[in-house]
Amino acid sequence: MVAQSLKIFVISLERAADRRRHMERLLEGLGMEAEFIPAVDGRALTASQRARYDARRARWHYRAEMTDSEIACYLSHYRCYERIANEGLPMALILEDDIAVGPQFLPVVQALAAQAEPQWSVVRLQTQRTRVSTPKSAKDAGAAVGDLPGGGLFRLGTHVLGGCAYLMRKEAAETMLSYGLRIVRPIDQTLDRYWENGILPYVVRPFPVWQHPDFGSQIGSRGREVRTTERRSDAFRGRLVRSLDGLNKRLFAATDTRALPALRR
Repeated sequence: MVAQSLKIFVISLERAADRRRHMERLLEGLGMEAEFIPAVDGRALTASQRARYDARRARWHYRAEMTDSEIACYLSHYRCYERIANEGLPMALILEDDIAVGPQFLPVVQALAAQAEPQWSVVRLQTQRTRVSTPKSAKDAGAAVGDLPGGGLFRLGTHVLGGCAYLMRKEAAETMLSYGLRIVRPIDQTLDRYWENGILPYVVRPFPVWQHPDFGSQIGSRGREVRTTERRSDAFRGRLVRSLDGLNKRLFAATDTRALPALRR
């Protein structure tokens, strides 16, 4: 049984009854109790929700317009951050409703939740990047910082790219409420920008969570995938943004004592 102090949120669209049943069965089998958070529906965004999205900055930083589903996914996770901060929760486990888990999932969550003074503020339990799940370089591998059941905890010097399952502490939720107030890129990419938000990337390896093969993504095609053309000016801005990001990463690594040496490369 997971520590009673750990709050578990499951983000799920109210109309997605099959996914909800899937998660109810999964959690029951693990002996975990969770609260289902109604996901924001991309088919029914309100004017106030759309006002959070900055299309001009998205074109600069995401190099495409975000889709309504991407905006809705972002807002759904943001709801969880509000709950963590407003209720003063020390940490919470945030899950999406289309996950599958391995046998190490429960003991890993238990071990992380039991840490008295964790060095992490967010630990990702899932990734979409093969180079992160099976690294072939020291930069992608990161630094081993602790043992966990069946694996270990690693601090990375690269992006994680994954938002299906992660543990978040209160200070990170509070940071995201301010840093992520305006929507300019998907939520997992926003979390990844450690050199701006100060949330260093930590992962569990081997990853105990992945997207269930029986459920397709409800986000559908992402903004970059449905973009029909990219103007020359957009491509130039994209290269400029990447160059600035690279510079800012190096500055972060040079000034923040928590940063990995790999970040300097």
